[in-house]
Amino acid sequence: MTVETPAWRRVLLPPVIVVLVTWALMALAQGIPTVCALAFTCPAPDVRLAPALIYGALLLLPLLALAFVAKRPYQRGWLAAPAYIVLGVLCLLGIGTVLFSGGFAVPFSL
Repeated sequence: MTVETPAWRRVLLPPVIVVLVTWALMALAQGIPTVCALAFTCPAPDVRLAPALIYGALLLLPLLALAFVAKRPYQRGWLAAPAYIVLGVLCLLGIGTVLFSGGFAVPFSL
């Protein structure tokens, strides 16, 4: 006798974990020091906040699409693969944008 996992858990749980981890990484990236170029003024301390909020909100769109798939997987199954792809691309773009928006600093000298 096998116990089958509910469709909503199978479809929705992995992307929710991915979104939460991405939000945590974006929040941790706020503490990385920004790079000040000699020719320009130093960026504001909260320069990484706007990209984190924008990409954090954009991550909710594919998550919402996957929630619709989880509700009726047989009628909207075609939506799952593109939603997973968009979610992955937004995660990578969001973390990259947040990290490099204020410059990327190495905390030790070589």
